[in-house]
Amino acid sequence: MSGHTKGGKTMPVMDEFKEERAALKNGTLKEKLSYFWCYYKWHVVAAAAIIGFAVSMIVSIVTSKENALYVAIINGVELPPAAEYPAAFAEYAGIDLDTCDIMFDTTMRYGDSLDQDTIASSQKLMTYLAAGELDVFVGDEPVINQYAYNDTFCDLRNILTAEQLERYESCFYYLDQELLDALNEAKNSPDYDFGTFTTRPDPKDPEVMENPVPVGLYLNTASAFLESYYITGDAVLAIPVNNDNRENTCKFIDFILQPDGAAGTLGGQ
Repeated sequence: MSGHTKGGKTMPVMDEFKEERAALKNGTLKEKLSYFWCYYKWHVVAAAAIIGFAVSMIVSIVTSKENALYVAIINGVELPPAAEYPAAFAEYAGIDLDTCDIMFDTTMRYGDSLDQDTIASSQKLMTYLAAGELDVFVGDEPVINQYAYNDTFCDLRNILTAEQLERYESCFYYLDQELLDALNEAKNSPDYDFGTFTTRPDPKDPEVMENPVPVGLYLNTASAFLESYYITGDAVLAIPVNNDNRENTCKFIDFILQPDGAAGTLGGQ
């Protein structure tokens, strides 16, 4: 390894380095800083980037709050009273918003055509469902029909108490388990024709079904909710099959469906 020439001779790099270090001992502060920046600037930049990333991650972890309830409102639009709705439920359910969040997500859109918004929303929704992060699913009847017959929702008889089942029976949205089983079986057939299963029985009439299963609740009486979140057509609430937040979910069902109770008014209206 060669260095620079001094007195007609080539100095080794290490000797050159030692000479520069010795000269810097008597150099000015500006010269010392210039030398340091010249040789170590990329080390400084790399170290600063690593430290910045680490600090950002730590701050994010420390300041992030767990969702006490996550509600996806498909094709929903927030109205002015929505600003008070999460806090009203938090007070009803005894949830401390200093340590937890309550999320009412109205960002997802689902249409008849596979446009960009529908595709992006479907991907987001399936990600949240698969991760078990979604506690409550609210949508209009066509959206609920689509997801109900894809094994997305719980049988409410396995979620609600006997008292709740009796209280909300008139609100039930039903699917026909017989039809769902036939659909699942047909999907495994090479001759599967989706068009054969496009007709669904009336979800409000269990009498027309072979094996009716309540998987949703119509929100026609949820006046405070419907004044806070606009949904075209009949709004239905359903619970994803991998919901593990059943305590707050059941509290929310009581909150949303009792117009004469805590959920009936917001802001003292």
